[in-house]
Amino acid sequence: MKALIKETKMPVSIKLKNVNLEFAKAEKEVITLINQAQRISAFQASSDLQQVTPIDTGRARSSWFTSHFRGDFRDKVTGVSENRALLGPVDTSKVETLYITNGTPYIKDLNQGSSQQAPPRFIEKTISKYFQVKGNSIRAT
Repeated sequence: MKALIKETKMPVSIKLKNVNLEFAKAEKEVITLINQAQRISAFQASSDLQQVTPIDTGRARSSWFTSHFRGDFRDKVTGVSENRALLGPVDTSKVETLYITNGTPYIKDLNQGSSQQAPPRFIEKTISKYFQVKGNSIRAT
């Protein structure tokens, strides 16, 4: 003889404590990982740019710089720099924006193919190996 079990529908409630805190910790960790990965890619791109930049005196090759500031241009010969800020610790509060710059006055000419040592648009070709380029990645200031 089969036993008859009567189903009862009882509401179930689960209270999770500190969920917002756990989500905040996870978000902070994700942002940190993104920023670390971006920095690694930026430093690799900068290193590659140094290798592919045409060399005569070495001025353009040694003037690549990674910064948080769009206008932080370095020129190893003149020492010109708008902002001499180092990157510092990895930000954990927001995704960082990084700029790879070169303050050599003729870097744009080199990128346009004025030297036979590098093809035109060598900067864009190098950067696109590490970052998805939208629009014009080169801005002359």
